[in-house]
Amino acid sequence: MNPVIPLADPLPMPAPPLLSWALLQLTFLLHLLAMNVVWGGSLLAVHWRLSRPAEDAAHRAALLAFFAKALPVVIAAAVTLGVAPLLFVQVLYGRLFFTSAILMAAFWLSVVPLVIVAYYGAYLIAFRGEALGLRARWVAALIALLFTAVAFLYTTNFTQMLRPDTFVAAYQAEGRGLVLNLADPTFWPRLLHTLLGAVAVTGLGIALYGVRRRADAPELSAWAIRKGTTAFGMSTAANIVVGLVYLMTLPRPVLLGLVGGDAWGTGLLVLGIVLAVAIAGHGLFALGAKDPAKATRALAATALLTVVVMVLLRDRLRTLNLREAGFEQPTVIAAQWGPFLVFVVCLLAAILTIAWMARALAIGFRRRAEPVTGPAGAPSQTELLRPRTPGPPCQ
Repeated sequence: MNPVIPLADPLPMPAPPLLSWALLQLTFLLHLLAMNVVWGGSLLAVHWRLSRPAEDAAHRAALLAFFAKALPVVIAAAVTLGVAPLLFVQVLYGRLFFTSAILMAAFWLSVVPLVIVAYYGAYLIAFRGEALGLRARWVAALIALLFTAVAFLYTTNFTQMLRPDTFVAAYQAEGRGLVLNLADPTFWPRLLHTLLGAVAVTGLGIALYGVRRRADAPELSAWAIRKGTTAFGMSTAANIVVGLVYLMTLPRPVLLGLVGGDAWGTGLLVLGIVLAVAIAGHGLFALGAKDPAKATRALAATALLTVVVMVLLRDRLRTLNLREAGFEQPTVIAAQWGPFLVFVVCLLAAILTIAWMARALAIGFRRRAEPVTGPAGAPSQTELLRPRTPGPPCQ
């Protein structure tokens, strides 16, 4: 008889499970923030490229020019910060993760090529966007499609690994690595929940971009804060509904655990719902705030807290699902503190480097950008990025 849970690796765990769990939550949080900007930003960029009202053309062009330069940096950050949580998932849940990945191997192996092609597309827009003209919108659409496909495949793998009871049947039905977990009732709500969260985080990022441009481009600043806050509030409000649908699709034992059977899970669920409702309302009411910049900063702080709670709630859902399946962590531990110290040093260095890159990008772009507050039509990307040169004196 085949076991429901794959047998544990005979090698001991390289660190105490609690330490690996804590580092998984931290590194996944960092990756999630960057990944949300990549996916949500690519989708919003397509929207703005395909619908450009004349009265907003200059502001849209400025924002798209900034995002075109920022996207390759954010993709690099998302990929770099995504390596660590994936490794910790393999340490803690490797026998489930690898089994699920093998079931969908033909699709899973396409993740890296998809990201590479999207990365090249981002560089193409960043450095050849002006030459592409209207074709840039189709390149942007391809980038958004590719990242959506990557999110689709990740959702497939991480929902499949929570159902080890289906592994044997799935392999017997399709043993060529072509299994997709589309029949799982949690699949589509979870994917949509992630998508709306990505759009919300990107909208907040746009609002923060507007806050940074208050001094040199006040009209652009007000527009970006308004557009970003609106995208954030509407996406979060829609995500509350999708989140409740996702909750209702969970297996009954897991749902009962979240609504009273598990104190930690119930507390996270209640706090997450309260914070989600609060930031959705805050985002919409912030549109009429007397000090939009102050309201945006407060919204960003509350949103960050909400994301932290959602990361912990996501982990609790995984724990409850696997507990129901009978999954247990290996008990043999042989701590490798030397490699862990090297990892911590490299992680800190990576975070500091990415922060420096983001700051340098923002400062450099602001110094080179042309003013966009005039009533004229939309400036070209070249005009937006051209260094300012003094003109002849007025006669």
